[in-house]
Amino acid sequence: MLSYQFDNKVLDIKETQDGTDFEFHIQVLTEKPYVERIRQVWHFFDQNKDYTDVLFYAYPNHEYRVIVRQEHYVDFLTELFKAQLLLRLEWSNI
Repeated sequence: MLSYQFDNKVLDIKETQDGTDFEFHIQVLTEKPYVERIRQVWHFFDQNKDYTDVLFYAYPNHEYRVIVRQEHYVDFLTELFKAQLLLRLEWSNI
């Protein structure tokens, strides 16, 4: 299992599991440069060959709903970390 930390002054992330998929509700609270970074993550998954791995839905006020298939959970969190949207990403034993 992975654990992660984000700056709650920049982002609000809520994660739930729905069967085998994970659902993230992400709101970007600080527009620059973080809206562009979330778009980079979106673009990364939008351009790969697996069209159903991670699905992004955009809403007003920089809110996003993201559906992540279980087998792409680590990939999604890694991309958030690479985009510097997460402060910490680590394996946990809990």
